[in-house]
Amino acid sequence: MTEQPKLRLHHGSSALAISQLPPVKLPSKLTYPSLSVNASPGTDLWRKPPHTDIDNAPTILISCPIDLHSFHSAKVTVSGKWDTLYDQGGLALFIPDEDTKKWVKTGIEYVWGKPFVGTVASSRWSDWSLVPLPESAGGKVTIQVERETKNGDRVESLWVYIVNEETGEKMGIREITWWFRHDIEDKDVQVKDGNRTLLVGVYGARPQVPQGEGREHEELEVKFENFEVTLFDD
Repeated sequence: MTEQPKLRLHHGSSALAISQLPPVKLPSKLTYPSLSVNASPGTDLWRKPPHTDIDNAPTILISCPIDLHSFHSAKVTVSGKWDTLYDQGGLALFIPDEDTKKWVKTGIEYVWGKPFVGTVASSRWSDWSLVPLPESAGGKVTIQVERETKNGDRVESLWVYIVNEETGEKMGIREITWWFRHDIEDKDVQVKDGNRTLLVGVYGARPQVPQGEGREHEELEVKFENFEVTLFDD
Protein backbone atom coordinates (compact mmCIF):
# COMPACT_ATOMS: atom_id res chain seq x y z
CA MET A 1 0.00 0.00 0.00
CA THR A 2 1.35 3.43 -0.96
CA GLU A 3 1.90 5.70 2.03
CA GLN A 4 -0.69 8.41 2.56
CA PRO A 5 0.76 11.93 2.40
CA LYS A 6 0.57 14.16 5.47
CA LEU A 7 -1.26 17.46 5.81
CA ARG A 8 0.60 20.74 6.20
CA LEU A 9 -0.55 24.20 7.24
CA HIS A 10 0.13 27.06 4.85
CA HIS A 11 -1.29 30.53 4.41
CA GLY A 12 -3.27 30.82 1.23
CA SER A 13 -1.92 29.10 -1.86
CA SER A 14 1.63 30.21 -1.11
CA ALA A 15 2.39 26.49 -1.09
CA LEU A 16 2.10 26.28 -4.88
CA ALA A 17 5.70 25.09 -4.77
CA ILE A 18 4.16 21.74 -3.82
CA SER A 19 3.16 21.45 -7.46
CA GLN A 20 6.85 21.30 -8.42
CA LEU A 21 7.46 18.17 -6.38
CA PRO A 22 7.87 14.93 -8.34
CA PRO A 23 4.64 12.92 -8.71
CA VAL A 24 4.16 9.92 -6.46
CA LYS A 25 1.79 6.98 -6.54
CA LEU A 26 -1.08 7.69 -4.14
CA PRO A 27 -3.75 5.45 -2.62
CA SER A 28 -7.12 5.70 -4.35
CA LYS A 29 -8.65 7.03 -1.13
CA LEU A 30 -7.06 9.46 1.34
CA THR A 31 -8.77 9.90 4.71
CA TYR A 32 -7.77 12.22 7.54
CA PRO A 33 -8.80 12.62 11.20
CA SER A 34 -10.64 15.64 12.57
CA LEU A 35 -8.69 18.88 12.46
CA SER A 36 -9.16 22.62 12.72
CA VAL A 37 -7.66 25.95 11.67
CA ASN A 38 -7.69 29.32 13.45
CA ALA A 39 -8.22 32.33 11.20
CA SER A 40 -7.28 35.82 12.38
CA PRO A 41 -9.23 38.94 11.35
CA GLY A 42 -8.06 40.18 7.95
CA THR A 43 -7.56 36.74 6.41
CA ASP A 44 -9.29 35.86 3.16
CA LEU A 45 -9.16 34.03 -0.15
CA TRP A 46 -10.78 36.35 -2.68
CA ARG A 47 -10.09 37.86 -6.08
CA LYS A 48 -11.97 40.79 -7.60
CA PRO A 49 -9.87 42.51 -10.27
CA PRO A 50 -8.51 45.01 -10.87
CA HIS A 51 -7.81 45.96 -7.24
CA THR A 52 -8.42 42.95 -5.00
CA ASP A 53 -6.44 39.70 -4.82
CA ILE A 54 -6.18 38.52 -1.21
CA ASP A 55 -4.62 35.16 -0.44
CA ASN A 56 -3.57 34.84 3.20
CA ALA A 57 -6.12 32.41 4.65
CA PRO A 58 -4.76 29.54 6.78
CA THR A 59 -4.98 26.48 4.55
CA ILE A 60 -4.17 22.86 5.36
CA LEU A 61 -3.05 21.13 2.17
CA ILE A 62 -2.18 17.57 1.25
CA SER A 63 1.62 17.74 1.08
CA CYS A 64 2.07 16.42 -2.45
CA PRO A 65 0.59 17.30 -5.83
CA ILE A 66 -2.33 15.31 -7.22
CA ASP A 67 -2.44 14.59 -10.93
CA LEU A 68 -5.41 16.49 -12.34
CA HIS A 69 -6.48 13.52 -14.47
CA SER A 70 -6.56 11.24 -11.41
CA PHE A 71 -8.68 13.45 -9.15
CA HIS A 72 -12.22 12.19 -8.55
CA SER A 73 -13.64 13.90 -5.43
CA ALA A 74 -13.03 15.61 -2.11
CA LYS A 75 -15.41 15.82 0.84
CA VAL A 76 -15.44 17.33 4.33
CA THR A 77 -17.85 18.28 7.12
CA VAL A 78 -17.23 21.87 8.24
CA SER A 79 -18.52 23.76 11.29
CA GLY A 80 -17.68 26.79 13.41
CA LYS A 81 -19.06 29.59 15.58
CA TRP A 82 -19.87 31.87 12.66
CA ASP A 83 -20.83 35.34 13.88
CA THR A 84 -18.90 37.91 11.86
CA LEU A 85 -19.58 39.03 8.28
CA TYR A 86 -17.82 36.73 5.77
CA ASP A 87 -16.61 34.21 8.37
CA GLN A 88 -15.95 31.12 6.25
CA GLY A 89 -14.35 27.73 5.87
CA GLY A 90 -14.44 24.59 3.76
CA LEU A 91 -12.66 22.88 0.89
CA ALA A 92 -9.99 24.65 -1.17
CA LEU A 93 -8.50 23.45 -4.49
CA PHE A 94 -5.71 25.14 -6.46
CA ILE A 95 -4.35 24.70 -9.99
CA PRO A 96 -1.12 26.47 -11.01
CA ASP A 97 -1.47 27.94 -14.49
CA GLU A 98 0.60 29.78 -17.04
CA ASP A 99 -0.57 33.24 -15.98
CA THR A 100 -2.44 32.98 -12.69
CA LYS A 101 -3.41 30.49 -10.04
CA LYS A 102 -6.88 29.05 -10.41
CA TRP A 103 -8.81 28.04 -7.32
CA VAL A 104 -12.16 26.95 -5.95
CA LYS A 105 -13.38 27.30 -2.40
CA THR A 106 -16.67 25.95 -1.08
CA GLY A 107 -18.19 25.54 2.37
CA ILE A 108 -19.82 27.81 4.94
CA GLU A 109 -19.88 31.61 4.62
CA TYR A 110 -21.64 33.95 7.08
CA VAL A 111 -23.63 36.74 5.42
CA TRP A 112 -26.85 38.60 6.20
CA GLY A 113 -26.69 37.40 9.77
CA LYS A 114 -26.60 33.65 9.15
CA PRO A 115 -24.45 30.91 7.59
CA PHE A 116 -24.92 29.99 3.94
CA VAL A 117 -23.20 27.46 1.70
CA GLY A 118 -20.88 29.64 -0.36
CA THR A 119 -18.81 28.75 -3.43
CA VAL A 120 -16.26 30.83 -5.32
CA ALA A 121 -14.57 29.79 -8.56
CA SER A 122 -11.61 31.93 -9.56
CA SER A 123 -9.51 32.19 -12.70
CA ARG A 124 -8.70 35.64 -14.07
CA TRP A 125 -11.90 36.75 -12.37
CA SER A 126 -13.98 35.31 -9.54
CA ASP A 127 -17.67 34.72 -9.03
CA TRP A 128 -19.63 33.92 -5.89
CA SER A 129 -22.77 31.90 -5.23
CA LEU A 130 -24.77 31.30 -2.05
CA VAL A 131 -27.25 28.56 -1.10
CA PRO A 132 -29.38 28.86 2.06
CA LEU A 133 -28.52 26.52 4.93
CA PRO A 134 -31.44 25.37 7.12
CA GLU A 135 -31.37 26.70 10.68
CA SER A 136 -31.64 23.09 11.85
CA ALA A 137 -28.16 22.47 10.41
CA GLY A 138 -26.63 24.50 13.22
CA GLY A 139 -24.03 26.11 10.94
CA LYS A 140 -22.63 22.75 9.89
CA VAL A 141 -22.54 21.16 6.43
CA THR A 142 -20.95 18.30 4.53
CA ILE A 143 -19.69 19.54 1.19
CA GLN A 144 -18.31 17.52 -1.71
CA VAL A 145 -16.66 18.40 -5.01
CA GLU A 146 -16.59 15.75 -7.71
CA ARG A 147 -15.48 15.42 -11.30
CA GLU A 148 -18.33 14.80 -13.70
CA THR A 149 -18.25 11.66 -15.81
CA LYS A 150 -20.40 10.67 -18.79
CA ASN A 151 -20.55 7.08 -20.00
CA GLY A 152 -17.41 6.37 -18.01
CA ASP A 153 -15.45 9.26 -19.52
CA ARG A 154 -14.10 12.15 -17.47
CA VAL A 155 -15.39 15.49 -18.72
CA GLU A 156 -14.68 19.17 -18.05
CA SER A 157 -16.95 19.99 -15.12
CA LEU A 158 -16.40 20.02 -11.38
CA TRP A 159 -19.66 19.66 -9.44
CA VAL A 160 -20.29 20.95 -5.93
CA TYR A 161 -22.70 18.95 -3.76
CA ILE A 162 -24.28 19.25 -0.34
CA VAL A 163 -24.31 15.77 1.19
CA ASN A 164 -26.99 14.51 3.57
CA GLU A 165 -24.94 12.64 6.18
CA GLU A 166 -27.89 10.48 7.26
CA THR A 167 -28.92 9.24 3.81
CA GLY A 168 -25.80 9.91 1.71
CA GLU A 169 -27.96 11.77 -0.80
CA LYS A 170 -26.11 14.43 -2.79
CA MET A 171 -27.73 17.67 -3.94
CA GLY A 172 -25.91 19.50 -6.72
CA ILE A 173 -25.62 23.24 -6.11
CA ARG A 174 -22.96 24.37 -8.57
CA GLU A 175 -21.30 23.28 -11.82
CA ILE A 176 -17.88 24.74 -12.62
CA THR A 177 -17.66 23.95 -16.30
CA TRP A 178 -14.03 24.90 -17.00
CA TRP A 179 -12.16 23.36 -14.06
CA PHE A 180 -10.72 20.38 -15.97
CA ARG A 181 -10.17 22.11 -19.30
CA HIS A 182 -6.45 21.25 -19.19
CA ASP A 183 -7.30 17.56 -19.02
CA ILE A 184 -9.66 17.20 -21.97
CA GLU A 185 -8.39 15.51 -25.11
CA ASP A 186 -10.21 17.24 -27.91
CA LYS A 187 -9.17 18.28 -31.38
CA ASP A 188 -10.38 21.81 -30.68
CA VAL A 189 -8.50 22.14 -27.38
CA GLN A 190 -4.74 22.35 -27.56
CA VAL A 191 -2.90 22.43 -24.23
CA LYS A 192 0.82 22.86 -24.74
CA ASP A 193 1.87 22.33 -21.13
CA GLY A 194 0.81 18.69 -20.86
CA ASN A 195 -0.27 17.25 -17.52
CA ARG A 196 -1.49 19.50 -14.74
CA THR A 197 -1.39 19.11 -11.00
CA LEU A 198 -3.88 19.96 -8.31
CA LEU A 199 -3.50 21.00 -4.67
CA VAL A 200 -6.32 19.95 -2.33
CA GLY A 201 -7.06 20.94 1.25
CA VAL A 202 -9.27 22.79 3.71
CA TYR A 203 -9.20 26.42 4.81
CA GLY A 204 -10.73 29.00 7.13
CA ALA A 205 -10.91 32.80 6.89
CA ARG A 206 -12.17 35.81 8.85
CA PRO A 207 -12.03 38.79 6.48
CA GLN A 208 -13.68 41.26 8.88
CA VAL A 209 -12.92 42.36 12.43
CA PRO A 210 -15.54 41.06 14.90
CA GLN A 211 -17.87 43.62 16.47
CA GLY A 212 -17.57 44.28 20.19
CA GLU A 213 -15.06 45.61 22.66
CA GLY A 214 -11.93 43.50 23.00
CA ARG A 215 -12.71 41.32 19.97
CA GLU A 216 -10.44 43.01 17.43
CA HIS A 217 -7.94 40.13 17.52
CA GLU A 218 -10.41 37.28 18.07
CA GLU A 219 -9.74 34.29 15.83
CA LEU A 220 -12.33 32.09 14.14
CA GLU A 221 -11.88 28.37 14.78
CA VAL A 222 -13.07 26.29 11.82
CA LYS A 223 -13.53 22.58 12.50
CA PHE A 224 -13.29 19.81 9.92
CA GLU A 225 -14.44 16.20 10.17
CA ASN A 226 -14.17 13.25 7.78
CA PHE A 227 -11.90 14.95 5.27
CA GLU A 228 -11.35 12.55 2.38
CA VAL A 229 -10.10 12.65 -1.18
CA THR A 230 -10.72 9.92 -3.77
CA LEU A 231 -8.78 9.27 -6.96
CA PHE A 232 -9.70 7.32 -10.05
CA ASP A 233 -8.09 3.91 -9.90
CA ASP A 234 -6.25 3.95 -13.22
